[in-house]
Amino acid sequence: MGARIDAARCAELFAGADDIVLLSHRDPDGDTLGCAFGLYHALAGLGKRVRIECESPFPRNLGYFVFETPQEFEPRFVCALDTASAELLGALRERYPAIDLCIDHHPTNPLYARETFLAPYAAAGEAVYEVLEQMKVPVTPEIATALYTALATDTGSFKHSNTSPQTHRYAADLMECGADFNATREWVFESKSRGLVQLEAEAMQNIGFYGGGRVSVVKIPRELIERTGVCDDELDGVSARALQIENVLCGVTLKEKADGVIRVSVRSASPVDASRICARFGGGGHKRAAGCRLEVSMEEAERLIAQAAVEELL
Repeated sequence: MGARIDAARCAELFAGADDIVLLSHRDPDGDTLGCAFGLYHALAGLGKRVRIECESPFPRNLGYFVFETPQEFEPRFVCALDTASAELLGALRERYPAIDLCIDHHPTNPLYARETFLAPYAAAGEAVYEVLEQMKVPVTPEIATALYTALATDTGSFKHSNTSPQTHRYAADLMECGADFNATREWVFESKSRGLVQLEAEAMQNIGFYGGGRVSVVKIPRELIERTGVCDDELDGVSARALQIENVLCGVTLKEKADGVIRVSVRSASPVDASRICARFGGGGHKRAAGCRLEVSMEEAERLIAQAAVEELL
């Protein structure tokens, strides 16, 4: 188990580091990539060699991030961002068995890095913003846009219960620094392909209900994904739909990946703890949003997760 540190210590580490690799978790979302791109531009602006690595392709709805061809170098400092466990790095875990620094906000983080800034914030992007303040790095519009995206996506456009007054203050600061908040709104929250609309309509017709209607399970088989032409990165927004049904306290979405693995997304309302449900299967996250992966059939995944969710209700 590594040591817990603060933003000031992170700033010291980055000041003395070079040839830096920033790692995002597999199936990346706006928070992990927002942190990565924000730090990338900040560190590159200081003249450091830095690149971003992720096992999965970058989502199309984050195509407004400014990106350059990754530099080739032998890493001397490795930082994981918004990554609750080393397992979430996928194949990168083997490539980088020793993580120097982790900046995260997931309470389930076991402190797998040598040093970890584990902040109890709505988004890891808030923690990265504090690190940049300690580094006294000018926040350019590119940095601001990346970090604003991190905050907006992990709070559901500032609607989730994890949104704090600090989240709004930092978002306002980033807007004043030139964050393109309209890009986040349009690309992430307001744009859907025809295929996604069709997929959602079909998936919502076959919802399973458990625990007296307090648990809902939405299944998205691979056949449906391929037939509608939807990319995996478009499916993140579907997870919230399962919780929007009246009387549901725990909404589960099961998405079948190309390799047959079932990606599980759990969203919950009080008093259900989504992270406790996913922790049973090696996953983790927050009380209101968590995830895990299951290497079983879709039917078995539904049975296992539904049972765990109902037990959590008791």
